[in-house]
Amino acid sequence: MKHIRENIGFHDSQNKRQQILEAAYAVFSSKGYHRATVDEIIALADTGKGTVYNYFVNKEQLFYTLIKECSMPFQVIIEGIVNSSEPPLEKVETIIKAFLEFYAKHANLWRVMMHEVRGFGAAGSSNFTQEQLDKYQACFCETIGMIEKVLLEAQSKGFIRESCDATRAAHGLFSVIVTFVFRDFVDENIGETAHTIAELFLYGAAER
Repeated sequence: MKHIRENIGFHDSQNKRQQILEAAYAVFSSKGYHRATVDEIIALADTGKGTVYNYFVNKEQLFYTLIKECSMPFQVIIEGIVNSSEPPLEKVETIIKAFLEFYAKHANLWRVMMHEVRGFGAAGSSNFTQEQLDKYQACFCETIGMIEKVLLEAQSKGFIRESCDATRAAHGLFSVIVTFVFRDFVDENIGETAHTIAELFLYGAAER
């Protein structure tokens, strides 16, 4: 399970809470949210049911905690990009590359979350309540908001036209990034893929 620990950024394998999250990462990624059971996570973590429920109230809280803690190192990276002195259009490509790297690394887990949030869970609907869905959608909004900040900076400096709706553009770019990852359009050279997306997004496919 070492690679799982590295993926999430965990280092102390003796910490029970971390062991549970590592096991949850593996089970949710391979089985999805609906088919995954707490008992399977307990078995993989080699711990007791009481220990799991000492840290997490239920499966949904465990899943949400996993998503949040898995995202934390990524949030630091993209905040660094947003606040960097890199030229605006280069910054667009840099943040695309960061998104591709993160989502490619955690593709299975994020596919599970997106299916649930978008209502593609069991029986064609989400397994989450509206209150729970709002939490996950807030995660998306926070992340997409970082893309929007980069676009707004480029816009304020005259690199993107004023008539461009930065909010919609950020959501559109995010959708393209996710599609590239989940449709396996990202090859070994992530930098080249990021450049392709940036070129299409900023300049289109038409001859110039």
